[in-house]
Amino acid sequence: MTEAAVNAGLAALWRRTVKGCYHGCLRNARLIQLAILLACVAALAFVGRFSFDASSDTLVAQGDPELAYFQEIVERFGQREALFLTYTPHQGELFSDQHVQVLKALQGELESVPGVLQVTSFLDVPLLRSPPVALSELADGYGTIREGADLRMARDELMGSPLFRDLLVSADGTTTALQVELKDNVPLREAKRELDVLRAVEGGVDLIEEAAAADRYRELKTAHQAERAKLLSEVRAIRAAYEDSARLYLGGVPMVSADIIDFVRRDMRLLSGAVVLLMAGALYAFFGRWRWVLIPLGTVSVTVLIMLGLLGLLGQPATAVSSNFIPLLAITTISFTIHLIARYRELCIIGYSNDHIALVYETMKSKLAPCLYTALTTAVAFASLMVSDIRPVAEFGFIMVLGIGVGLVVTYSFFAGILVMVPYSKKPKPQTQAALLTGSFSKLATSRPWTILVVSVALAAAGWAGITQLSVNNRFVDYFRSGSEIRDGMVFIDENLGGTIPFEVVLEFPPWEPEETDEDDDFASFDDDEPDVFPERYWFTPSRVALLDRLESYLGERAEVGKVISISTLEQIARAFNDNKPLDYLQITAVLALVPEEIKASLIRPYASPATGELRLSARIHETGPKFSQEELFADIENYAVTELGLEREQVHVTGMAVLFNDMLKRLFSSQQSTLLAVLGAILLTFAVLLRSIRLAILGILPTALAAESVLAVMGWVGIPLDIMTITTAAIIVGIGVDDAIHYLHRFKEERALGHDTVTAVRNSHASIGNALYFTSITVVVGFSVLALSSFVPTIYFGVLTALAMVLALVANLVVLPALLIKFYR
Repeated sequence: MTEAAVNAGLAALWRRTVKGCYHGCLRNARLIQLAILLACVAALAFVGRFSFDASSDTLVAQGDPELAYFQEIVERFGQREALFLTYTPHQGELFSDQHVQVLKALQGELESVPGVLQVTSFLDVPLLRSPPVALSELADGYGTIREGADLRMARDELMGSPLFRDLLVSADGTTTALQVELKDNVPLREAKRELDVLRAVEGGVDLIEEAAAADRYRELKTAHQAERAKLLSEVRAIRAAYEDSARLYLGGVPMVSADIIDFVRRDMRLLSGAVVLLMAGALYAFFGRWRWVLIPLGTVSVTVLIMLGLLGLLGQPATAVSSNFIPLLAITTISFTIHLIARYRELCIIGYSNDHIALVYETMKSKLAPCLYTALTTAVAFASLMVSDIRPVAEFGFIMVLGIGVGLVVTYSFFAGILVMVPYSKKPKPQTQAALLTGSFSKLATSRPWTILVVSVALAAAGWAGITQLSVNNRFVDYFRSGSEIRDGMVFIDENLGGTIPFEVVLEFPPWEPEETDEDDDFASFDDDEPDVFPERYWFTPSRVALLDRLESYLGERAEVGKVISISTLEQIARAFNDNKPLDYLQITAVLALVPEEIKASLIRPYASPATGELRLSARIHETGPKFSQEELFADIENYAVTELGLEREQVHVTGMAVLFNDMLKRLFSSQQSTLLAVLGAILLTFAVLLRSIRLAILGILPTALAAESVLAVMGWVGIPLDIMTITTAAIIVGIGVDDAIHYLHRFKEERALGHDTVTAVRNSHASIGNALYFTSITVVVGFSVLALSSFVPTIYFGVLTALAMVLALVANLVVLPALLIKFYR
């Protein structure tokens, strides 16, 4: 079938179906606006259900076996969320009567906050050498700091303690930390477990039951986040009341999660509004009429409102990844409207028709194909994210696919209806400010096409070198601006109190099995008349403790690792009462028998599970030192345990949030590499269908690929790591770049159909659609520049990289694409 036959068939289909219906709608524009108004009212009813989610489970890969293993470890050893409040006196020594009294008062106020389980400070920890006690007297010889205690001896003991140094007291003794343990939300945990079980059922599960479980979990999580926000507010108020006595910093994973939610919410409310205002200024500067400001912004506002309502109705929260969907929807919708405005003004200039409805109809019809295909190709780019097993990334893709469809529908209904209702009163003047740039690009492309192509190939080669520098080595501390409260707190805790982000090393041994003991057994219960309350102590052998000690020493020698705690840490404390000699089997079991139950609950059971044969080392990563590869660190730990300690590979597991987050980034990076090729292939097919030319499709996608590669190369050269937000940049760039290419090639085809040669078609395309591309790109660049004011560094990167992508896509499609057309299109 010839191209003329295909065009004739499409035209006939348009006339018989769409034309009559759509033309009739335009003649009843008020009915269109009434329908839009009703949709907005319905959306308002669900906007209140729209929420934010920055919990830790949005930062890991669902279905990851490592996640399931880590959840088992948390259940087995217990791990409550906690805040850390540091205290550094302005004057006087930390271990003085004055500051001990202040700390007691501070601790009491923190314990009274609803949601706080307990607060631990150096006032509560057992003191074994102040005054000194014998090894056999550990059961009743330990104490805590009380009235009249020798504070200097207590300070020396805590500063020299393998357990409490860099945990509750800094190495120099000038800073302490209060550990604020938070109450566990049992209903939320059970709802999450119930939802996970339903999703894991083979063969599927009742969708209604799963939806009900998801709704319950979502409601409980929203309530939990509100409670945590209130708790943090009260803790910060208490901290402020003590700032005259000391410098205080607040840290901890719960605060990071809550503050990210606040940053996301504030950015969506304030920065999204600022983006719109700057776009308004750009639109007025380009078109000089308020109608071309208010109508596009009205279209964007309606799109965003309906999307918020839909997300509230679907119970789909925004995460740190998807929080920028509003600016991205603004890009797409503004692009639609600017191209329609440019076409409308072009038709007005040439005097297309005195019938205003016919003028609007022709505007909308002539741009339907490129707008529809840009929507499809952009949706395909974002749909590539939906295959990710990283939940917030997949949800981001879903939100954008849905939003692009809403934007297209609103544009062809609301925008067109308003345009009909507000007829143009005078003939517009041709745009001169855009013609200067687009004319220069046109002259460059037509006069030096080979030079452009050679430079492009060189840039592509250099870009590949930059891409090889990309990494997924992230540091949470770099997610926040210098000088912000959360960053200052994380840096201070990292440098003075043993690091920030936790990870675990779990070693597996044969589990403990109770054995019958002979009456003459030296290791039998010390009192045959009383039951042995801790028979598992016989599982703790000197060889296992020594192995732990070697691994703990290895971790302590690594500059990347901060505080490390294990059973070996407790054995090191006991050595001080044994002439600094390692404890033998009899001494280990004796000490474990004497240790009080509260010490076992807090210092033994979190690090050992004889019933399952597991020993756990808890460690934290230093994030403020030189950058390093976490993946290499974790691999080195496993290799050391195997090659130096003689363990089997399956006996060693490195896990924890740091490991899961790093693993999630690796999986996402790998999936994006493979899906990006599939996306480019799908877009190539879309191009071929739209343009009905394989050659044009190939030529059209090359500039987009070059722009995407260039942005990724800049990230590699500058050292911007691929995190959960920036790793989606490739999909965003492709989605943006193909829009420009489709509009340009669609106009180029129209010019060729008029009988113009390739060079003339390029010049005419620059003089028409080139202006619209210029307006769209500059408007978005100006608007997105405001994202640099965010407190959340990934949002800053997102704004800068998106603006850079728009500029590169503009240059690629107005310089490189025309050069390709001139040299390779016949």
